Amino acid sequence: MERENRSAVPRTLPSLFDTLKPAVGPSSSHTLGPMRAGLLFRRRLEEQSDIHPGERITITLYGSLAYTGKGHLTDQAIVAGLCGYGPEDLENRSMVELYTETARAGELLLSAGGVAFQPEHDIVFDTKTPPAPHPNTLRFTLLDWQKHVLLSVTYCSIGGGAVVESSDLGRLSGSTSAHKVSAHDIIQACQQREETLVDYAFLMEASVHGHARDAVLDHLCVVWRLMSLAIERGLSSEGYLPGVLRVERRAADMMRRFTLQHGTPGVISADSTRASIYAIAVAEENAAGGAVVTAPTCGSAGVLPSCLRVMQESMKLSDDRIGEALLVASVIGELAIAKASIAGALVGCQGEIGVASAMAAAAVCYLLGGSVFDQVNRAAETALEHFLGLTCDPVAGLVQIPCIERNAVGAASALNAANMAMISGGRARVGFDATLEVMHQTGLDMRSRYKETSLGGLAAVPDLDSDGIPDDQQRQ
Repeated sequence: MERENRSAVPRTLPSLFDTLKPAVGPSSSHTLGPMRAGLLFRRRLEEQSDIHPGERITITLYGSLAYTGKGHLTDQAIVAGLCGYGPEDLENRSMVELYTETARAGELLLSAGGVAFQPEHDIVFDTKTPPAPHPNTLRFTLLDWQKHVLLSVTYCSIGGGAVVESSDLGRLSGSTSAHKVSAHDIIQACQQREETLVDYAFLMEASVHGHARDAVLDHLCVVWRLMSLAIERGLSSEGYLPGVLRVERRAADMMRRFTLQHGTPGVISADSTRASIYAIAVAEENAAGGAVVTAPTCGSAGVLPSCLRVMQESMKLSDDRIGEALLVASVIGELAIAKASIAGALVGCQGEIGVASAMAAAAVCYLLGGSVFDQVNRAAETALEHFLGLTCDPVAGLVQIPCIERNAVGAASALNAANMAMISGGRARVGFDATLEVMHQTGLDMRSRYKETSLGGLAAVPDLDSDGIPDDQQRQ
């Protein structure tokens, strides 16, 4: 029986542990990914037999990392990783502290000794050289005193915090969509076994990734706790977000107004408004460099938890039920990673907010009693379909405008998509698989200026004054 289960479960989907994971903001691909790359290179350095005087580390960022890295705290994240810190190690330390200490010392301490490293000079943001083989490419180099290369490793941050060496990128993307698992495959597997997506997710984690049921449940508890904490911190924090835009945190004030007004005036439901506020709370936490959960990215981290929080409050659901919904959402996110991309630098924000909204819609539809054979699939497709072509255009390279409000829009859209799926009759004419393929191709066709370079879209609008009106535009 075990052999039958293993062969019946596709091996090309990522794990829940990679899709929904603890992270530090503001960006999974530009903060978490480079941090992990720093950790990986540190391990390579530790494998060196010894350190000689005059050796120095340099890092070069290309493409989207070069254009928006400063605003995404990429340089600070790299230093934290090189110092041996991952997101789970930053509870009592901050990236800026590690950066400052390293800059003051002028070296990186390893077990074999110190290597010269001055972050402000040795981390280079190269916007001239075309990025290859991925829009999020960074190269770590160890030089001797004569500037001869002793060790050079190029990494690609491929989305959601995942990092691979450039030599492995072709192997990961070499298989065609025809050989990858599809939503149709999963639906057929569930039908044949008379199981739910939750059953499918547990089976895949066990037979493909080696994660026991108890380990999966423990991870879901951690994920939901971190998501809930991000909402609470966002609702209790005020002031301004870091960066030149001086964006004011609004979630706490919005919740106060919502409470005083006993809901939302007009035609928008109270649940939808509450979800939008929760989404903004998490997105503001992420923009401040706080602890969030990739769902599937940091930039879209507010969509899924906000929808699930509203469902839990409205339907009095247990944490166990929320855990099941997280499993359903993870399968949708894993399909997007396997068949397309969630990297804003590769496919635009449709791969971040669009996929996050699809994940949330599927999870909500499941909690409403939707069938995996039609309604959950339809909810995910409906949510993603209406974000196709969405650009990734962070103003000033910060994950603030329009990123924070996009989380709120993604949450409201997910709730609406789930409702539409529950009350729609007839056969869905477009499936989630087809929509993912369109998203991927649209992203490839999109000009690079609209894919996390801050060169197009809203990011190209002239400097905004405090009223949000372009400085060079005459007021009417």
